Amino acid sequence: MYDLFVLGELVTGDKHGYMLQEILKNAGGPYRQISSGTLYPLLSRMVDNGWIHLKLDETGGGKRPRKIYQITDAGQQKFLELMEKPLEFNMDTEHHFHFKMVYFRYVPKEIRLACLEQYLTYLETNLKHVTEFEAEITFYKPEPEKQRLQLMRVLDHRRQMGLTNIKWIRQEIEAVKSTEE
Repeated sequence: MYDLFVLGELVTGDKHGYMLQEILKNAGGPYRQISSGTLYPLLSRMVDNGWIHLKLDETGGGKRPRKIYQITDAGQQKFLELMEKPLEFNMDTEHHFHFKMVYFRYVPKEIRLACLEQYLTYLETNLKHVTEFEAEITFYKPEPEKQRLQLMRVLDHRRQMGLTNIKWIRQEIEAVKSTEE
């Protein structure tokens, strides 16, 4: 997931590592932070793979030159591969989808639509699970009652959020379909 983020950010222009880390901190939200101990080895691996190039900028006036990263042709190809790769359905699906969506303008329409359709399937699968579980709880009425009632509230919340997300994604799919390439 972080490979996609770094390559996507470098598609938009050259950046230094600190800037990449700050952008990722904001993009991932307050509870999904990336440490320097994760980012810099990732950047080194990406340089080794030939996906990005490192250049030193000594114009900053500091004691040490800043490391500026730029995407290579191989990195552009890897970015496209990562954007085309189907979403995996797991705990990180939502974050991965959001990272992909940020870079939609850099890929063809069919890749955007495929990603949106995959995410719609993910949302519909979750909604189906919640709806079936609600029906099971309603039918069997497990005890204790207070816990069952609270569980039903949780499931109602998840169902409402799922319906809202599905509606939004369907509107986004229609918006993408109606745009010119």
